[in-house]
Amino acid sequence: MKRNSIVLVFALLLVMAGCSSKPATSLDGSGSTNDKPTKDEQTNESQTDHQDAEKTEVQLLDYFLPDGSSAHYKGEGNEFAELDITVNSPIEDYIVIHENNGGSFIQKVYKLQGDEIQVLQEEPVELNAGVPSKEELEALKPIRVYLKGPIEKGTTFDDWTIVKMDASVETPYQQFEDAIVIEKEDKDIINRIYLVKGFGEVKRESIMTSEEDFVVTSLLETVTQPE
Repeated sequence: MKRNSIVLVFALLLVMAGCSSKPATSLDGSGSTNDKPTKDEQTNESQTDHQDAEKTEVQLLDYFLPDGSSAHYKGEGNEFAELDITVNSPIEDYIVIHENNGGSFIQKVYKLQGDEIQVLQEEPVELNAGVPSKEELEALKPIRVYLKGPIEKGTTFDDWTIVKMDASVETPYQQFEDAIVIEKEDKDIINRIYLVKGFGEVKRESIMTSEEDFVVTSLLETVTQPE
């Protein structure tokens, strides 16, 4: 009965980012003659703003495969752990993933909102379902948080926590040395997701601690990216 529980939980998991200048002084020492920032200072401020944006929005979106990519995951421990996904970004700040685990075809919709990635949809759809339209995407409401900044150990969101940075993880595709690990722990089950910039999820792991550490994993095996 307990092993059936982890199958259900794992299937649910599958269904499942100024500088200011010193005032110039006049020749008579009476004070500033021009307190407007110089051209160089304006350029530096613009670059700083851009860098700050990259630390939040761009960094979080990097934890997905690029638009138009597909991937296959080797499954171990459960028949539904093997899966295929496709990744699309139909409009700015939205990611749509279709995931086929052999038992169901899941549509997952994510949205970048400030310093977090929100899950807007995570449910079975028809095999021939296309990518939702702009109007359909914008009508969806958040149901939970998938990832949140800052990307550092200890950051929490919903029931998940970033528990490790720069983790080493071996997959059939390649060895990764810079994965972040997010973890959710329930009474008898620990769920972990390993994320790598440019690849997204490279490993999923569910451990049933009450049954001699029965483990179910999905491991990145192949990736196809648009040319």
